[in-house]
This record gives sequence, structure tokens and C-alpha cells, in this order.
Amino acid sequence: MMEPCVVSSFFSEPKTNKHSTIAEDFLFYIDELNQQLDDFKTPASVQCVYNPTKYARECFETYVKKYCNTKKRIMYFGMNPGPWGMSQTGVPFGEISSVRDWLGINGSVGKPPLEIKSRPVNGFDCKRTEVSGKRFWGLFKNLCGEPNNFFESSFVYNYLPEQWMKNNGCNLTPGDFKAAEIDSLYHICDPIFKKVLELYDVHIIVAIGKFCELRAQKILDKYSFRNKIQVIYMPHPSPRAVNNNNWDDKALHCLKENNLLHFYQGFA
Repeated sequence: MMEPCVVSSFFSEPKTNKHSTIAEDFLFYIDELNQQLDDFKTPASVQCVYNPTKYARECFETYVKKYCNTKKRIMYFGMNPGPWGMSQTGVPFGEISSVRDWLGINGSVGKPPLEIKSRPVNGFDCKRTEVSGKRFWGLFKNLCGEPNNFFESSFVYNYLPEQWMKNNGCNLTPGDFKAAEIDSLYHICDPIFKKVLELYDVHIIVAIGKFCELRAQKILDKYSFRNKIQVIYMPHPSPRAVNNNNWDDKALHCLKENNLLHFYQGFA
């Protein structure tokens, strides 16, 4: 029996972003972003694109409707999906055990239009672990206990919902290219990022990695916002980063130094 297809409201309703909930508005913006990305010409070295907000739509929508349906003071800002995390589960930093066992999200995951053999999409049957997601969600599990305690003030948003790869499965990110090579990508993603910041009334962006720190600051310089928004840099939890074995310590230091730790403690 074929799995039911999740059809986005963006394509089945009049194209207006005035919906009844914040989550529906957010999903509308993601569909608006994806529609524009369909026309974006990736750099020549990008041979394959996975977009889990499409083929893992059920899980992605569950994440949004379950945890992203209220205003959020803090946005954790990531770059794009990883091969063994969000590309498998549809959830940002979506390491499988964290998504299934802590966030309580599970569901059917389809396939991208073109799949690379060395980077298969097996959904929750994937046997690989994404260290970045395990570190990220593991930190807040230890601090918050329950996921609702994290999402009371915070949520996670990726600048680009696509994973880019070479033919051999080697991962490519927007940060790997010169601005001139992907300038048109910024013209697509920046306005959506602005809309998401305004939708959630974000006051603090915790930029995960240098690309996100620079992109967030450029967007704040480009647009006007109702309130002042602060950008804070947090090191990326990737094990590929140099001297990053103690990422938990670095992340905790970031939270303490910027007076954010109190948002995630005191729930016992």
C-alpha cells in the first residue's frame, strides 16, 4: 500500500499568508521559499539536492505544529540539513534518537526525486547518527528535561531547507561558495528569514556557526524590524570543526556569557 501523500496547504488554498495559527503561517513561508528554490540554479558543483521539508513533510509539519505555534524570543539559526539528521527526519538538527525519543516525533518519510546511493534516505530506519544533532538536542535535554521547556522560549530554524551534494555524496553548504556564486540564493532566503523573525517576534538570534552569524547580521542590516534583534555566535556542534570535542562546554559558556541559561534551567 502506498503511503499517503501530504499535500501542503500552499498549493491547495488561496495564496495568502493570513492563517489561523502561527504554525500555519510558518508553513506557508516554507512553501513560499521552496517554490522559489525550485527555480534557483545551484552552483555547477551541486549535483544532487535533498529537501526534507518536502519528502519528510509529515515529520516536519509535526515539529512545526507541536513546538513552533507560539511567539519565540530566541531563534537558534542553522544553515541547512545534515545527511544523517534533518535529511532523514525532517526536523532541524534531527538526529534520529533525539527526534523520536525526546521530541516525540515519528512518521513516514518519502524519498527525494534523485537519491545518491552513498547518502540514502531511510527515515527513522537510518542506522547512522548525526553527531551535530545528538550534541545540540542532547545539551538542551540535559538542561531542560522536557522539550516543552526549551520551546517555551526558543525554536530552531534553518536558512536553507536543502542539503546539497556532489555526485559522490560529498556534502556542500552555502558557506563553501563565494557570495557571487550564490547571490541569487540570498535574494530568495533573506526575505523569508525576515518574515520568520517577525512572525515569531524574535529578539535574540543564536547563530550556529560563522556562516549563520554573518548572514543574520547582513539581514538585520538590510531590513528594518519592529524591535532590536541581537545576534549571538555559538560554535557549530559538528565534529568536523577543529578543536570541537568539548562543544557542550563551549555552548554552555555561550549561554552563560549572554545571559540565556536561565531560559533553560529551573524546571525541576
